[in-house]
Amino acid sequence: MKHILRVILLFLLLVGTSCAPDGSGNQNVTNQFEFLRDPSTEIPLNQIQKLELWKPIYEHQLSFNFTNDVIWLRGKTSDGKFSKGKILSLEWKALDEAILFYPEKSKEFQLYKTGDTIPKSQWTLPEALYPSFQIPNKKKDEYFYIRIQSKSLISFPILSLDEKSFNKRMILETAVTWLILGVCAVMFVFALFYFFAFGLSEFFFYAGYVVCTVLWYNGQYGNAYDVLWPEFPWWQNKAILTFSTLGIPFSFQFVRMFLNTKLHNPRIDKILLIMGIVALFCVPAILISDTTKIFSRIATYIYLISIPLILGTALQIFFKGERRILFFLISWGSYFIISYNTMFYLLGILPYSIPLLYSAVFIFPIDLFFLLFNLLQKYEKLEGERNEILHRIVTLNNAPTTRYVKSKLNAVNTEESLSKLESWMRQSKPYLDEKLDLEIASRAIGLTVQQTSELLNSKLGISFRSYLNSFRITEAKNFLIDNPEMSILSIAYATGFGSKTAFNVEFKKATGLSPLQFKQSHVAKNQ
Repeated sequence: MKHILRVILLFLLLVGTSCAPDGSGNQNVTNQFEFLRDPSTEIPLNQIQKLELWKPIYEHQLSFNFTNDVIWLRGKTSDGKFSKGKILSLEWKALDEAILFYPEKSKEFQLYKTGDTIPKSQWTLPEALYPSFQIPNKKKDEYFYIRIQSKSLISFPILSLDEKSFNKRMILETAVTWLILGVCAVMFVFALFYFFAFGLSEFFFYAGYVVCTVLWYNGQYGNAYDVLWPEFPWWQNKAILTFSTLGIPFSFQFVRMFLNTKLHNPRIDKILLIMGIVALFCVPAILISDTTKIFSRIATYIYLISIPLILGTALQIFFKGERRILFFLISWGSYFIISYNTMFYLLGILPYSIPLLYSAVFIFPIDLFFLLFNLLQKYEKLEGERNEILHRIVTLNNAPTTRYVKSKLNAVNTEESLSKLESWMRQSKPYLDEKLDLEIASRAIGLTVQQTSELLNSKLGISFRSYLNSFRITEAKNFLIDNPEMSILSIAYATGFGSKTAFNVEFKKATGLSPLQFKQSHVAKNQ
């Protein structure tokens, strides 16, 4: 646990440092530009220079959302924020193309290109994480121009960085990216472990969801361009949306199986299935389509619609007594709620901000605790099975053919021990705890496991499990009579049973009726 806390603290420290401002070396210069829109997309630079339609930018970000227009920006070369050596960073990795026209001689401009439709090695600054330009020299009383054309969102700030801030930022962002990747790699390994070790097929889909989400985030916010496809513009232009959309069917199938929506809410189950299929068909369409705008909207709307459906269904199941989904609610609930901000930004509803855009990336690794919690639950279940096997072994050792030959109770006051055990059960009600086993009960009355098992078998003719369940069934009857509004599942958990199935089996074995039939018969008698 200490190691986990240290990793979390290191993670938060790096995140905070990477998001912190860096003084004059890192400045938002968006409002130092003027802009002009070219709906025709064909006006050349020499005509752009003559136009008098330039408008100032008052905000600290470009706010053009999705547009087919070419956006022209111009800034004064004499501005100190655009001095020689300064690096202009266009803070959106999915930007298709940006061209810097910088004056060299009279009426002559040097061209510098960047964007994800250009191979990374041909970027003006190929080492940059974002499309960037470095100001070559300083001119007086002249303008330089930036031409932006993108099928992706054009709503982001432009930063001016000195070389020190640029390098520091690259190191910090790369460190945070790889730290998140490390945590996600652990999540992937855990998911495969659940799949292969326990045969939980839903975690196969969870593993696919983790891979898609990591590649999506690392493409949009990290350095996947550098690592995976630096010289493949077509793929890097499609990859982000491909992975984000492919993650939908994986995540929805996991949710359907983990929450068992087919049983708990068949209508929601069908909706998630249909939306997952729609997203799956969108993936090949994204790869062959010229524009990704419509598919980006489809994926965003699917997420927007599905989040309340999934969280609402999970809450419904949780309040019915399914305590095992607690950490699913915490981790996925936090991630989903935070993701709403990102989606509203992608829809052009909310303005750009670093916390808004990156919060979902930082929240996603919290899912590791959901996986650890599930592992703990599996351990407890295996521990319960171990104790059950231990009890059976002891029972076999105390079979009628041998129990009186080598009795463990010769020096034990059996009546006193039985009375002590029953008194402990009635006063402390330890049977309400699902984890109560033969070993714990034996310690409570000062006997060994073998002695307690023989005591119950020889004096009462029952196993410890049957003895324990007799108290639980009595308690369950009281709940069914006194609290008829409680669900059967809630009563099962409240009385120490690990599942609704086990509760139904034991209750019917003891009473001849199912819990529901018992409740209905009691209600009928009182009418």
